[in-house]
Amino acid sequence: MAKILTQEEVDALLSTVQTGGSAPEEPGFTQEFQTVSEPKKPKAQNFKKVTVYNFKRPDRVSKEQMRSLHFLHDRFARNFSSSLSAFLRTISEINLVSVEQLTYSEFLLSLPDPTCFCSVSMKPLEGNAALEINPSLVFPIIDKMLGGPGEPLQEIRALTAIEQSIFEAILKLVLKDLMDVWEQIIQLDMKIHAQETSPQLIQVVAPNEVVVLIVFEVKFQDVVGMINFCIPSIILEPISKEFDQEWYTGYKKSDTFEEARMLSELMKRVYFEVAGEIRGSTISVRDFLNLEAGDIIQLVNRPDDPMILSVNSVPKHRGQVVLLNKQRSFQLEEPIITP
Repeated sequence: MAKILTQEEVDALLSTVQTGGSAPEEPGFTQEFQTVSEPKKPKAQNFKKVTVYNFKRPDRVSKEQMRSLHFLHDRFARNFSSSLSAFLRTISEINLVSVEQLTYSEFLLSLPDPTCFCSVSMKPLEGNAALEINPSLVFPIIDKMLGGPGEPLQEIRALTAIEQSIFEAILKLVLKDLMDVWEQIIQLDMKIHAQETSPQLIQVVAPNEVVVLIVFEVKFQDVVGMINFCIPSIILEPISKEFDQEWYTGYKKSDTFEEARMLSELMKRVYFEVAGEIRGSTISVRDFLNLEAGDIIQLVNRPDDPMILSVNSVPKHRGQVVLLNKQRSFQLEEPIITP
């Protein structure tokens, strides 16, 4: 039969548990008496904010550089849309879809096979970029260039040597517009370094290297296709400081006021038409066509009413025509505030 504890023994057991000491050794003291003790209170824990970071794919390009690349290639999309429309003689629409960072192996996995895949040199920068144009876009363009309606193929196949030679005109057009927009950052000489139908045959950079993928969507007639421009981040590192906001905001910092002074001097030499006018009188078109020398037009203005001084036909001041040093001049009275 289990031993019944006295009140003194219960108090001693509770005080021992609360102080963290060991329980007294008593004969016949069993585990069932431990249920009398109060549970310990959990200690307060300090939680810290945890940020997810992928060590396999670190962000090598800053947000400012990504923003600059977005504005840069958004301008390319507009320029190339006009160039392609003129080249194919059909209305085409090109939109910038995304600018993101990923590894080169992930970029290759997202591409169709076969496709039009090119390695592009970007001298004076060391290394090559990758340019990929989907076959759903390549074959209709080739068909359009050869005088056809520009319809896509029913079954995708690899480009022949003749088709690759024909499509080089479009690749040169793409590189030309890319070089034009990149002039705001650096003068580049872009050329096709290698061209294959399988993306796996051209190794632009190591598979785990971070790249910037710029995706465009091209539409003309009923054709929709994608253009992918892949730039390794290691290529952008030497010119990372060039990616500021001056080139796309239109504002250029200057340590002196020399440019402002030159602009002011140029504005002083600008000519514009200034005239003193009497406005408010109207006549019919028939009377205007029948006007002859000596005819009199009745005016609604009184002789002492102010006239209007207009600059390039825009009213600016009210005043009077006066004679000063035997020359007619206009005396300003009040400005005309237009809403």
